[in-house]
Amino acid sequence: MIVSVITVTLNSERHLEEAMGSVLSQDWLELDYVIVDGGSTDGTLGIIRRLASTDPRIRWISEPDNGISDAFNKGITRARGELIGILNSDDTYAPGAVRAVAEAFAAHPACDVFHGDMVRFEGDRELFVLKPSEPGPATWHEMSLNHPATFVTRRAYDAVGSFDVGLRVAMDYDLVLRLYRHGCRFHYLPRVLAGMRYGGASDERLLAVAREVYAVTVRLGYPRWQAGFWFGVRIAKGVVKRLLRRLGLHDVMRLHPRFHAKGKTEG
Repeated sequence: MIVSVITVTLNSERHLEEAMGSVLSQDWLELDYVIVDGGSTDGTLGIIRRLASTDPRIRWISEPDNGISDAFNKGITRARGELIGILNSDDTYAPGAVRAVAEAFAAHPACDVFHGDMVRFEGDRELFVLKPSEPGPATWHEMSLNHPATFVTRRAYDAVGSFDVGLRVAMDYDLVLRLYRHGCRFHYLPRVLAGMRYGGASDERLLAVAREVYAVTVRLGYPRWQAGFWFGVRIAKGVVKRLLRRLGLHDVMRLHPRFHAKGKTEG
């Protein structure tokens, strides 16, 4: 069974080789790796060309796009696998992650979303393991999964559509909510699948994320007053988390119940 991984890039030379290496070192033979570059002007293309010249699993394009969602969608269109993972250019897969997900799909073929734990980093320093919440009613107001540690079946994308190009920072949340509303079955793997650095678009644009989440939930049928309430909660939580990070109090974040939520497996 082919598993596809998509990495989108734009001037990503700092961490790209590490990200690509974590994909190419996976012990799954039927790996399809799609790189979608948005027209980089730094050393990104040199890294891609060098690695692609010796590894036929890499397929890549470099052209202007209409934002991250558009780049994701280009990758999904080109992906050949039954399962598709998306790994950003400054994140990494844990060893054995792709095999674990592929074997879980073989054991639970009725499920469409396979997800697990994720390590959060500040630079190269490991801070804590972030566990997902169980998909449920709370999905209406929070991102329950760790997107870099999530794989989605091709049939699920065909059923609910790909990423909304009108969204700039909450496109992964919108997709997960649509998958949940559609009745897709989620399967949790109780292991670390990926690592993610602070500093992405969602980390740096707290208000923009909250606004897009509000708009998405209202568009999909959530009452405005409830969406507004959770908009305020999201802002408050984001400010507190950012303050704790600046103060170096990551242990407080690690002890929060959100980081120890237990996912449930559906088979």
